[in-house]
Amino acid sequence: MYTLIYAVCFYTSSLLLTLPFLRYFEHHEARLLSLLALSTASFLAGFFIPFKISFYASFLVFMALALYTLYKSSVKIERDEAVFLAVFAFFIFLRFLNPYIFDAEKFMDSAFMNAVVKAKTLPPNDPFLAGGRLDFYYYFGHLIGACITLLSFSPPEVGYNVAIAALPAYTSLIIYGVLKRRGLKIALSGVFLAVFSGNLYSFVDFFNRVFSGRPIDGGYYWNCTRVIENTINEFPYFSFIHADLHAHVVAIPIIALIFALLIRGEKSRFTYAAIILSLFTLFATNSWHYPLVFLAAISVGAAVRDKWLILCAFLSAIPAFIFFLHMNTPAASFSVVEERTEIMQFILYAFTPIAACYAFIGKKQTLYFLPLSIPLYLLSPVLVILAPLLATALIGIYRRDVSSAILLSGLLAFTLPEFFAVESRMNTVFKFYIFAWLALMTSASLNADWKGWKKYVLITLLVIGLVYPLAATPVRYSTAEMSLDGMSFMKAYDGDYYAVKWLQSKDGVVIEEGCTQGALCGYHYGGRVAAFTGNPAVIAWTNHEYVWRRNYTLVAERAEDVRDFYTTESCERMREIAEKYRVKYVFFGYEEKRLFSPNPEKFERCFEKAFEKDSTYIFVTKNLS
Repeated sequence: MYTLIYAVCFYTSSLLLTLPFLRYFEHHEARLLSLLALSTASFLAGFFIPFKISFYASFLVFMALALYTLYKSSVKIERDEAVFLAVFAFFIFLRFLNPYIFDAEKFMDSAFMNAVVKAKTLPPNDPFLAGGRLDFYYYFGHLIGACITLLSFSPPEVGYNVAIAALPAYTSLIIYGVLKRRGLKIALSGVFLAVFSGNLYSFVDFFNRVFSGRPIDGGYYWNCTRVIENTINEFPYFSFIHADLHAHVVAIPIIALIFALLIRGEKSRFTYAAIILSLFTLFATNSWHYPLVFLAAISVGAAVRDKWLILCAFLSAIPAFIFFLHMNTPAASFSVVEERTEIMQFILYAFTPIAACYAFIGKKQTLYFLPLSIPLYLLSPVLVILAPLLATALIGIYRRDVSSAILLSGLLAFTLPEFFAVESRMNTVFKFYIFAWLALMTSASLNADWKGWKKYVLITLLVIGLVYPLAATPVRYSTAEMSLDGMSFMKAYDGDYYAVKWLQSKDGVVIEEGCTQGALCGYHYGGRVAAFTGNPAVIAWTNHEYVWRRNYTLVAERAEDVRDFYTTESCERMREIAEKYRVKYVFFGYEEKRLFSPNPEKFERCFEKAFEKDSTYIFVTKNLS
């Protein structure tokens, strides 16, 4: 229970952080902007000093500004804050039931976040490959997670869960703040459709299972994100309850913030600066979405004839390009796609946002375009549905309608994967579709109405969307751990939990079984030491390291050396491997025993024992600094 205090600490400190921004921004904008400003300041200083020092120095400056603001002026916390608090409390409760950072790619996210926290300078060390840097991956989202962790004054395994709960809270507050002028019902409906709604597939699958007697199980929870063949089709609510701290998840509230700033009526120089900052942080967090929001900014600028907004979009490319130069990512490969999305699969995923747009944005000309779009079926079946809305969006931009510019970016996110792919069609659909969901739901909500027949359309969409959160959430959160400690599951694996806790305060390369036994072992227990300490392993998550670095020889050699280290009886061979990778700590726990069945006595003979509990040991190598 005590771990809940960390959630309270984050809520309090993040709210204080917001105060100086309330002088220049609306509450729903200031809430996330303050976190992005703190993260950016910590990021820039982190290239010269340790990240923790850069964070706390920046934090003290922001707190001084908050106190000065309280002293000099009267700032008021809007009632909108109740939305943030309610959503934050809800997701904290879910993570309180099941806090485990142990499935999908949570180990990777935890490792990257811990590496940022421990970084002596940025970019951080690669926690899965000793001697490497985390410059092959856009890690700014994990840096935001690290800032949330430090704001909560919590250990990283708790801060991870606080960050997961904060992201939907920021998103919901922003959407509510944008829509509140249209009335409470529209504002809450917009929040639900964008953040909490399931797709049509989840609605249909639920009743298919009920009537056929099949259980509402993990398959139900998962299958609605694999609707379109050979692709991934997440929507925000799934991403938030799935709880990977991935780049596309951290990007969701940033995208919502950019939309809020773009559609703002009066824009000051502070607004334009915030747009540049938000566009840059989105690029640094998840570069996939940057071209889409860049286009949205240009489109809004064109719609309202705001040359300064267009200039801001181009100015954001300067820091984005500088950030790109310090990265060591493989060049993105573009390809023409021959595969097309089946129209029924598309409808099962996108029905709710598309129907909302037809109902609330569509005009008479939208219906006129429908028969004209039928020949486009030959190019791509989904164009029959999308083309009328694309034409409506373009007409709306010409008529100075801001929501049409947001709509256009979302429609293009649905359209482009039909013809082009970056890296792969699977990832392109994955990243673009979740953006499209948010963009279309936002633009439709800006035009929604609680009157006449539109009221019943809105109610229908809400009912369709409500089934998934009601049915899938209990499946995903069926335990009652009653803690935010994401490492608590490790207590079932000998003394690993306590050994990792001991290592969290130490620095140095660790040798562990990090995934040397096959392509998918990284999705299991391998690499847990690197994941929860941020200390670099000799090698972990070998399949991912190969994809990231495109160097099979490097990865294979390290995996073989780790296997040799745990199977050999020769102290000389073990010391040779330890010296080769400058290993400081030898981890001998559940996974090493399971795979290699080594005798702990041989490590005691060769190295100095530093920790022992419940058959888990940590040894320190000698003669290494």
